[in-house]
Amino acid sequence: MPWGEKAHIPLYNQSGSIALYRGLVVSGAILAVFGAFLVVTDLYVPLGVSLFGLPISVTGGIMVVLGMLRAEPKPLEPEPGKKFCWYCMKQISKEAEVCPECSLPQHDASD
Repeated sequence: MPWGEKAHIPLYNQSGSIALYRGLVVSGAILAVFGAFLVVTDLYVPLGVSLFGLPISVTGGIMVVLGMLRAEPKPLEPEPGKKFCWYCMKQISKEAEVCPECSLPQHDASD
């Protein structure tokens, strides 16, 4: 992408429905609820009003909004005939028993 151009953020999935990054929406909702819980308990517990949960709640709300605007990321797949190293995540040959990048032994997925 040339300098100064904005990245294209897809607002719709290939199926034509509105984009929704479910993981971001759910985790943001959990954060927002937990932050609201902290704010409410902090207001009613006689330890003073610190509003510690307010930034957590706001962050959760931002995550929910961004999750509704962003599309789900595509799964990362290795090139044909290759696999990812279990440790350094570099693409290596499927038959490799030791990663040439980090020199660590590879395991089968069934291990």
